[in-house]
Amino acid sequence: MKNSKELGTFKGDSNSRRIDRALQHVSKPWFPMNPEVLKRVREGLDTGIYDANFESLMVELKTDFALFTFIVKELSQRAVLENVSQTIISNPLELIRWGNTKHIKEILAEQQKVPNMHSLHWSEPFQIQRLRETAIIATTASVLSEKKNLDPELGFSRGVIREIGLNLIAWNYPSVYSKVLAELQPGQNLDDELSKELGFTPGLLAMRLMRPDKGPDATESADQDSGWATYDELCEVGENLARAENPETYPSAENDWQKAKSFLSDTLGEKAITIIRDKAVENSKHYQKSLPEVFGNIGQFNPQQNIEKHKRVSRAIEERYLKYCPEGVQKSLKDLYAELSDDSVNKNLVGKLLKSIVPEAGFTGGCVFVVDPSSLSLKPRTLIGKVQMRQITNVALEPGDAAVSALSSPQPVVQLSDDLGDPSLAGIYCSLGGRKKIGVLYLETPQQSRNKPNEETLGVFEVIRKALCDTLLIE
Repeated sequence: MKNSKELGTFKGDSNSRRIDRALQHVSKPWFPMNPEVLKRVREGLDTGIYDANFESLMVELKTDFALFTFIVKELSQRAVLENVSQTIISNPLELIRWGNTKHIKEILAEQQKVPNMHSLHWSEPFQIQRLRETAIIATTASVLSEKKNLDPELGFSRGVIREIGLNLIAWNYPSVYSKVLAELQPGQNLDDELSKELGFTPGLLAMRLMRPDKGPDATESADQDSGWATYDELCEVGENLARAENPETYPSAENDWQKAKSFLSDTLGEKAITIIRDKAVENSKHYQKSLPEVFGNIGQFNPQQNIEKHKRVSRAIEERYLKYCPEGVQKSLKDLYAELSDDSVNKNLVGKLLKSIVPEAGFTGGCVFVVDPSSLSLKPRTLIGKVQMRQITNVALEPGDAAVSALSSPQPVVQLSDDLGDPSLAGIYCSLGGRKKIGVLYLETPQQSRNKPNEETLGVFEVIRKALCDTLLIE
């Protein structure tokens, strides 16, 4: 497989040379088929069960995007050689019907031709996510097509075919695809950025592969037949919806969601997402079985919820001290923020933060104190780990205790251990709440010296303090 460095040899080539090399690079390996689906289709062809019920073969093929597009590609090449009408070649369903079981059986019988280089189970997460996006796009196009009195099967097929270029690039130029995906900025488009790296667009790659009747000099616009215009508009809604579900990857997600939501609401009503979600579950059942880590939760498809969660996670990511947290702590905090609710306190998340994330962040003990107005004291509410530097009891709201001092201090209050016989410890206190202080977070951390905690330690403490405020819905 070529890596991104080898792409440098394209620099001096013409655009035609670049796309020709790309066609050679992706045609044989393709992208991974589901071996169970392939086996079932081959057995059905061998036993002749599809001869009397060809539509059942059509249904089976569409459960595997790689197998479906591979069959369409191979049939289109045969159809060109046999001078079949462009009307048939341009329509994947009519092309498959033209090919019938005879041609399809021959294609799948050629062991050297059927792709087997890539494996679903050895694919990277971003590659599997690509398949999930394809499922959402094709399903959306199918549902909308039916609502607009178009052919839903053709809408689904068009959605899959439109994504072939991105799928092939994701598997056959993985370093380029993942790099571009990771570096997407607001205002940038994935297809455009890939084109800058590769010298051709995903759309042109797909068109050259799937429409050999257009000839080697055809441009991407050659595939934009007027007959597909309406279907393509519906596919674009699906593309917006698929990006909207993944705001961590796509900076445009919220804008994409607004576009898709408006169209879906006008076309399908308030239950649009439920309709698409239920259909996506049905359409991706084989992927759910083979790839449960990505497709297993497709039944919870909810772009609006994902965008809201992402905003909460972003608040944590933007915290200037988060960079000081170990990688595992950063991930745990992101997961925690992703589950937060805006309306109610989730006690399980509070427990996860104090009992799991705080120790993971390097703090050995601590306590959450809460202001009790009736007794004018700080009362210990939650004990964390093993506290060594102080007694955990009610603290009168009077000067003298560091916990009380922290209530009125704009900065954390730090104490060092007085017991030289024990490992050096530092105790860090900080108030909880903005204008109204409702309590104090106290945490102890091991120290390498008798100096006060460094900026990194204080930064991690601040992230934990803010996360506690957010989980408790304290402003």
